[in-house]
Order: sequence, then structure tokens, then C-alpha cells
Amino acid sequence: MSRITTIGVLGGYGAVGSAVVRRLHQSAAAPLLVAGRDLGRAEKLVRSLDASGALAEPVAVDLADPAALDRFAARCGLLVNCAGPSYQVLDTVARAALRNGADYVDAAGDDPTFLRLITDGGAREWLAAGRVALLSAGALPGLSGLLPRHLATTVGRVSRLDAYLGGVAPLSPAAAGDVLLSRGPEHGTPGAGWRGGVVRERSLEPRRGLSLAAFPQPVDAFPFLATEAVRLARALQVGEVNWYTAFGGGRLPEQLALAWALGDTATSDLVNAAAEDVRRYGTWYGQEFHLWAGSDAEATPHILSLACVDSYELSGFMAAAAATAVLGDETPGGVHFAADVLRPTAIFRALTVDPVAEISLDGPDVPALSH
Repeated sequence: MSRITTIGVLGGYGAVGSAVVRRLHQSAAAPLLVAGRDLGRAEKLVRSLDASGALAEPVAVDLADPAALDRFAARCGLLVNCAGPSYQVLDTVARAALRNGADYVDAAGDDPTFLRLITDGGAREWLAAGRVALLSAGALPGLSGLLPRHLATTVGRVSRLDAYLGGVAPLSPAAAGDVLLSRGPEHGTPGAGWRGGVVRERSLEPRRGLSLAAFPQPVDAFPFLATEAVRLARALQVGEVNWYTAFGGGRLPEQLALAWALGDTATSDLVNAAAEDVRRYGTWYGQEFHLWAGSDAEATPHILSLACVDSYELSGFMAAAAATAVLGDETPGGVHFAADVLRPTAIFRALTVDPVAEISLDGPDVPALSH
């Protein structure tokens, strides 16, 4: 049975946060606090909500103000963080939730936040308090770690996994900041693949002009073995993983490579590059997973394809699903990545009936599915 509590959504009027607020409001899961620095934007979102849903209240909160953040967290039974860039926010909001007795869901968070929360006995603090912290509860990472887990349940032991994740989408300044800062071993290894239980650097090359069901146009795929892919490989005991970031336009990867080479952390050029790709190619996002169940490299893979228009809405779906699972006491206490503890098949089934995305399955002995 779901607990009755107050859910606070920080960054609640942003691209992801507003999607979370709308979903939780429609489900009437609990009273909502829509929070962020700009009270006017929070008020505007609350006014737009249908009065038949959960009660919602706008709240002004600046996460750079510890006292204000604590006052906000003290009003929450569950705090959902959608504020960014996540690699600047890090564990600030999570620790406020723990200090004030709230559970925590982060649409991002990722490895840097996880490591901060579990070091020096931090993991025991969450367990001792009886609280839950779920990180990486967005489209990527998050849903990207759950969908292949579901597909694996239908095919048995997986010997190889290929993943293609990306598309063409506008970047908010916060999202651009996350992209710029998502470098280094705590995020993943460019050009690497997973082979026999270890990371093999410089083992893969970019793949150009790929036509895949998840994308309406050909994409260029660049190998990047994310830490999420490594966790997934270990969990499924997969011998080979090839994990690619897919770009549907050329300006964003060019600008990103230039920014990384120069050590530039300004977001405006990256936002503009993404906007240029959107003007030329439209907006679309996809995730596609190819799984092989045997050792025959020529065998037909099992394929799960997801296609959507708005990746921010997809992240909102995932974060709201994570929040609902926490409210339903479906997750263990302590600090976890969402994909490690949420129920893959339950999330998959919810996604197949949700208009946020189109899902298809293909391959030997896999029942046809498309919506």
C-alpha cells in the first residue's frame, strides 16, 4: 500500500521536473510542493494543473541556501530532485533529505553523487534512518539500464548486448552542463567495450550512418562504455557489451568535442549547437538494445526499440515511476541506482501503455509488440 506523504519536486518547473509534477499530480499520489528559485514559474505551473489531481503548492527554494533547502526538505516525505546541473548539485539535496527524514529520488545524480553518499559510512546512515535514495532515475542513465534487464528476462542468459542511445534534442542549460561535465572514469570510457568481465579500451570505432528502428533518420554512433553499462554487464553476466551514444545531427558532437578539448564549461555554445541540429533534423530520441542469447555471432538478435519525441518527458516518466515505487515501499532502504532495484518488467509494462514513447520488440521467439 502506498504511503500518504508530501512529495517535494525541486526544479519542479523545469523540463524534467514539470513532467514529474504533471504525472504525480494526475495520479493523485500525494500532495505536491513545486519548488525552485523562481516562484513565479512555480506558480504558473501550479495554475496550469487540473484541479481534479493532487493538491499542489508553489514554493521558492534556492538550493544554494542551506537553511531554505532544509526548511523545504522538512516539509517532504519524499524529495524528488530535478534541479541541475547534477554534477554541480551532487549530494547537496540528498543530504538535506536525509537530515530532515525524507526519502530521495534523483532524476540524475549518477556515479559522482553515489560515491559521495556511500563513502565514510554514508550508506549506513541511510539504512539506519530507514530512508531510501534512488539515483539516476531518468531516461539515461536509468531507463537505459532497465529496458535491457527486461529483455533479458525474455531471452535467458545473454552473451552479448549492443546499445544505441540518443537522437536530436534541444539542451537546457542544466542539461548542457551535465553533458559537458560527464567526463572521466566515474562516468565511463570513450572507445571502450566490455569483454569477458573487463573494460577493453580503444576496442571500438564509431559507426556512421546507422539505420535503426529507434530512430527516424540515420545516426552516427560513438562508442562510450558508460559506468551504467558496466554495472549492467556485471548484473546480467554478459560477456560482450558495445554501448554507443547516437547523434542524429552533426553540430552537437562537433561542439562537444571542441569544448572537451579546450576544457570549456560554458553551456551557451552547446545549447546553440543542439538548437541548430534541431532546426535541421527535428526533435527525436531513441534507445535500442540488441541482445544475443547464444555464442553464434551470426544468430538473429532479440531487439527492443524505444522511440519518442521528447527525452525530457521520458526522464519525467522514469523519475515519477521511481517516486511511485518508493511511495509503495517497493524499494530497499539505502542508496541505490534506480535501475538496480526497480522492477524492470513493471516499468516496461507501464511504458508500453504510456503515450510518451513507442516500443517495439523483434527477434526469435519474442512476441510482437508495438504501440
